[in-house]
This record gives sequence, structure tokens and C-alpha cells, in this order.
Amino acid sequence: MRILFFLVALLFFLFQAAPAYSQEDPDTLACRQSHGSCSFVACHVPLVEIGTCRGGKLKCCKW
Repeated sequence: MRILFFLVALLFFLFQAAPAYSQEDPDTLACRQSHGSCSFVACHVPLVEIGTCRGGKLKCCKW
């Protein structure tokens, strides 16, 4: 019974955090929609910089 309570609480927490994803910066959403990833450092050789993330603070890299 304790496991069931824990699983319900975990699911509630996961679904509660989901709407926060839609509050990201527009450039971060555009990067993720184009299948890129945000990076603190410059994109390395196999990756190409395709934009920015977090309001221009990070680089958006893609294969």
C-alpha cells in the first residue's frame, strides 16, 4: 500500500511539472523543436550552431 501511495505522489509531481516546459524562452523552444540541444560552451566539430537558448545566453547545437 505504501508503494501505491508513493507512485501516485510521483505521478502527481511529474504531471504538475509539465506545464513549466511551456514557459521557456521562445528561442529555447525553437531549438528543441528543430531537434537541437542547448550548450554552455561553443559547439564542437560534429555539431553545428543553429541558434541560441535561454534568451541568447546559451548556444543551440545540432548534428
